Order: sequence, then C-alpha cells, then structure tokens
Amino acid sequence: MVGRVFHRAGRLLIAVHDDTARIRANVLRGWLERRLRDRGIRKVNLCCGHQKVAGYFGIDMIEGADLRLDLSRVDLPFPESSMSVIVCMSAINYFTRARAQQLVREIHRVLQPDGVCRVGVQDLKSLAERYVRGDNAFFFQKLIDGRDRFEGPTIGDKFAAWFYGYSVGTSRCEYFYDFDSLAYLFNEAGFSTIERKGFRESRIAEIEQLDNRADQMFVLKATK
Repeated sequence: MVGRVFHRAGRLLIAVHDDTARIRANVLRGWLERRLRDRGIRKVNLCCGHQKVAGYFGIDMIEGADLRLDLSRVDLPFPESSMSVIVCMSAINYFTRARAQQLVREIHRVLQPDGVCRVGVQDLKSLAERYVRGDNAFFFQKLIDGRDRFEGPTIGDKFAAWFYGYSVGTSRCEYFYDFDSLAYLFNEAGFSTIERKGFRESRIAEIEQLDNRADQMFVLKATK
C-alpha cells in the first residue's frame, strides 16, 4: 500500500513538473513573440548553426544565432501566418519524432498561405543502400584534420550511429527519416503540397547557401 502511494506521488510530481515546464515555455514563447513582432522577420533558418544567410533570421542554441532558443522545449515565437519561408537543414533528426511533429505543426501555423518550408535531412534509404553494398569509400571518409567523418570503427557502427547517437554539442540524433516518413509528418500537419526536391533545386534565391551535404541528404519542400 505504501509503495503504491509513493508511486502515485512520484507520477504526480512528474506531471506537475511537466505542466510547470510547459507553462514556462509558453510564457517565454509569448514574450519572445512580442519582442520580435516589429523586426520585420519573414524568413527563418531553424537550427542555423554558425550559418549566416542574408534576409534569414537564424534560430539555434549556439552562440551567434540571431535568437538562442531550445526548440526541443519552446515553440516558434512568431504570429500565425506571418512567415514566407522557413528552412531547416540537417537538424530535424535531432528532435524526437513526437517533437518533430509538433514543430512541423508550428511551421504550418506560422507560415502564410502559400508559404514554403524546405527541410533537408540525412536519408535513411540512401544510407541503408550504401550500408548494404558496403560503401567503404563513403563511410570511411576523413575530415580535413584527419578525423573520421562518421563515428564508429566499422561500417555497421557508423550506420547504426544515425539511429543511436551522432552528437553535436549537447544534442544527439533522435530519429532517422526517409522521404515518406518525413512527408507523413507534413501531411498530418495539413500542408497542401509536399514534394521531394533535388539538391539546390529551388526558386529560393539563397539556395546555394542553404542546401548542403548532397551525398547523404534528401530535401523536402512543403507548401502551406
């Protein structure tokens, strides 16, 4: 009986903690939206890293971003139907699938009618095909400083790391997509058109600065 009471109390404390975190995140999002409202922001680069693209407002956790924000906890701080373009390159896999779905819904909310979202992410299908055919040249690439491009001592380890861990700072890979599985999230969010696009195949003027890693990624374009 005592054990059951403590178990229930523990669940209650977790629920209270989660509710408090959600309230704080909502308060922060609202405060940020008010602060950013008059900045004329219409294009956003989510999880921008150190990349600076003219005309794009960069959001990331790292120093130097236009806004340092933990998108795993806080929603997009913009009004409904206020953005024309949102891009997210090599980053949506660092969120759980459940959080990625929430963020895609947020992207849909803040895009204006006919607004465009462009997402690039490592391709489960392409990398699986490379793994099956034993593509040593790809998996054992070296960086300029001599380190392995992909972590792990064998092809199997390097492939599995996409499922279980590639870390970037304090972030780590949480999910792995092919085109269909990512398109499903956008379809569920209500986007009118979802297309697979080629590397730098876009009318976005800044596309050469935005698209990267053509050897391992696919690109999804979604229109509200």
